[in-house]
Amino acid sequence: METASSFQLVASKTLHKTELKLTLGRETQTAEYGKIDPDTGLQFDLGPGRIRYMAVTLRRRFSYGALQATFEQADARDLDTGQITPEAPRLIADLSWTYQKLPYHLQAKGEFEYVGRKVVGNGCDESRPNALTSYCVGVPNKEFRLALARPFFEGRINVGVNMTIASGYTGQTTENFATDYLPGYRGPLPVPQNPIAEVVGVRIPSYASLNLTYRFGR
Repeated sequence: METASSFQLVASKTLHKTELKLTLGRETQTAEYGKIDPDTGLQFDLGPGRIRYMAVTLRRRFSYGALQATFEQADARDLDTGQITPEAPRLIADLSWTYQKLPYHLQAKGEFEYVGRKVVGNGCDESRPNALTSYCVGVPNKEFRLALARPFFEGRINVGVNMTIASGYTGQTTENFATDYLPGYRGPLPVPQNPIAEVVGVRIPSYASLNLTYRFGR
């Protein structure tokens, strides 16, 4: 049976309509998968692990909108070896804002999110393919989201445009490829030698959409 223990230390302060919040936390578990969502983490047990994290949130409310900035940094380690846990949490920064009093009764919401590089496996150093420290590191993800909306007929009808401009990859992990084959082999399938790991993933698309909302009743 796997067990886990965790604790958090939270401090917050509000000054002149601005809220500042700091969270420090630590979690240890006897079975470490590194998985915190469907796109992050391994499927097999890596043994006992530890996650330490810090989160800072700054929130400011205005008469017609709001601004919020968050910064999160986590470190996950194997307790037996001290090595970084592959595909575990890493740096995430987010800046979002809303404003509801633009010209022509437009309402706007924007967000920028940065997800830092993460270790996704080992064996990416061709000179030392079996070294635990030859980490495979993914690429950072960047997403800019913008939404514009215009209500009509006292809010009964709402027309909006949504847009996302993205760069990076989702589902980043490693795959093993062979660098050479056995010389003189004549079998039906080649026998790979000296496999090397490479980082793979699915590109995050950019898109734009138009939506129309109608509210029934009063």
